[in-house]
This record gives sequence, structure tokens and C-alpha cells, in this order.
Amino acid sequence: MLVTPDLVNAVGKINPIFLEGTLKIATPEAKALGLKDGQIVQAVIENRGERTKLIINNKEFDLPKNAQQATDTKFQAKISIGPKSALLIPTGLIPNTSGTGLATNPTGFTPISPHLMNLLLHSGGLVNLQQLFNVNGGLANLINVSGLADLITRLLGARPSISQINSSAIRDMILSSGLFTEMRLAQKQNVHPLDQKNILYQISRIMGERGLDASNINRAILDIESSQLESQQSMNNRELSFSLLLPFKDFGSVNLSFFRKAPTRSDPKPSYTFNLHTKNELIGEVWLRTVVEKEISLKMTMWALRTEISDKAKNSTKQLGDLLENAGLKIDSFEIFNSARPGKTKDHQPSKLKPLSGSFGSVVDIEA
Repeated sequence: MLVTPDLVNAVGKINPIFLEGTLKIATPEAKALGLKDGQIVQAVIENRGERTKLIINNKEFDLPKNAQQATDTKFQAKISIGPKSALLIPTGLIPNTSGTGLATNPTGFTPISPHLMNLLLHSGGLVNLQQLFNVNGGLANLINVSGLADLITRLLGARPSISQINSSAIRDMILSSGLFTEMRLAQKQNVHPLDQKNILYQISRIMGERGLDASNINRAILDIESSQLESQQSMNNRELSFSLLLPFKDFGSVNLSFFRKAPTRSDPKPSYTFNLHTKNELIGEVWLRTVVEKEISLKMTMWALRTEISDKAKNSTKQLGDLLENAGLKIDSFEIFNSARPGKTKDHQPSKLKPLSGSFGSVVDIEA
């Protein structure tokens, strides 16, 4: 599925009630209106003060308050009649030509595909994608499937070693993450030769042709496309936000997320927030949050479950400060906790270490 700006604009017009399965009327009322199972109809959701109405065939039905949104919605739906109730399954949004009361869409009818609904309901983060890169499972178990060896070898072989990481390698990992596939196509640029999303689609297609279960591959693709959709929605709000997975050969995977709120007149250059999270045998589970202010000042917070890792980080702060200073950055503060990051697990309560000296400089927030 191509995640395009038009698709994202359509998402903004989708009434939340479409996602909750509560757009329904009693079966006797549906039959009284002459509705039939499988029939395609047009309907309207209108806000009337504190009440929300579903209008179909000039008949009004009350809807829950959570159906309200900023503008009214005219849509097309398929009728599914059950023993007690008839569901309206939205299949597309309809532009308003009357000029009042309904959301306008100059591009015309906007289909709402089942895949789009899956994306809107998806909340798994990047867990499915991460499982594909696990040492004992995922892609490694499929390498002997006919036609997959080359694709899987390319995908796994592209992972850099953590000891060889640098800014160029990180940039390459971001560009090959699959988040920018459609953007590059729209700009008539070549897709990255190791684009994760593109390769996973090829693997899924080949598995389907061979009658193999590709559900784990398809769920990983859904992870990427859901992240794409969230990023595009943020851009529509003048925010910057993305989440992606950085897989390494010898270190496991690192979840990276980034956020910058929309600039305002009072805050034309808002801070950047980076979040990192990893869990592997080398260092255990670690979270790092970095907030970048004024483009050069960093405020950092780290949580590590292993005491030896938090101690090592504490002893390495001067070296890190010198390294960042050479790059034109300054650490304002760096706090280290020998605990899980608050809010990320119910099993661990934070036990705060004495914060490191705050004489480094600014804060960079990396949170995961």
C-alpha cells in the first residue's frame, strides 16, 4: 500500500466511530427502511449541539457522543444485516457539493480500504518488525525457502556492526527503513536498494505464491506503514515525528523515535526529542532520552537495568562530553538511573542514582 499525502488527508476526515464497530442500527429498523444485506448506501453523520445523528434514507438515528468531530461526515457504506443489528461498514468518503454542513473533498470520492482501517487500528509499534531480526527466528528461519535466500541475505547482511557505527551508517539505516519509500518515488528518486519495506513485500509475495504463511512478514510491513501514517499526520500538524528500527549484526535492534512540536510565534525553534530503547544480552535493557535545545544544547537521561551498565555510563560521561564538544554540541545535564524508565514497565520502580554533574551544557531528550 502506498502511504501518500492524499491518504493521510483522508485519515483526518475519518470519524472515530468508524473504528469502533458501533455504527449500526437495529435489524427491524434497517428492514423497515428497505435496506438489504450487501447493499451500498450513502449516509451522513451530523453534529447537532451535544447530539450526533446518523441519517440514512432521510431517517435519523442517535449516535454516541464519541461520534462527534469538527465537521459533519458524508460517506458510503456497505450494509451487513445480522440477527439483531445491521452494521454500516464504511467504504469511502463522499465530497459535499451542497456547500453546507458536510466536509468538502475537492479530489472527489475517497475510498476507505480495509487495509487503511487496519493501519488506523494498528498499535503494535515495531514489535513485529523487530521479531524478524531476532537471532533465533524471523527471517533467519526462512532463508532455506526457495527464492528467498538472496532477499533475506541482503536484508540481514545490510546490518552494520555496532563497533563500526558512524553518522553515515545511521543515515543509511534511516533511508533504508522504508519510511521514505513513497516520498522518493513521488520525487522520481530511486528507492534505496536495501529498502526494508520493498524487500519485505517481495518476500511476502514469494511466500504467497508458494502457499506459505506470510502473516509475520505482513505484520512487520504493517508496523512500517503505520509509522509512515503517523509521521505524515504529524507533518499535517506542522510537527516532525517518526519511529523506526535500527537493526545491528552484533547488538540486536534499537528503537529510535524523534519528535519536534510545531513552531509557534513564541517558540519559533522548538526543541528536538530523541528516544532510544534496546534490550539485548550485551547491555540488558537500556533507555536513552535526549532533548536538543537551541540546536546545540543537550539534556540527557538514561535508564539501565544492569548496575554495571549504569556505572560504566557514569564513568564515561567526560569522554562523551569531549566527543560531542568536538561535534559542536554541549551537554547541559546528564542523569543516569539504575532502573527501568518510569511508565515503561510495571515490574520495576525507579531508584534514582545521584545525578551526574549538570555542568555539561544543555539537554538532549532521547526517550523510548
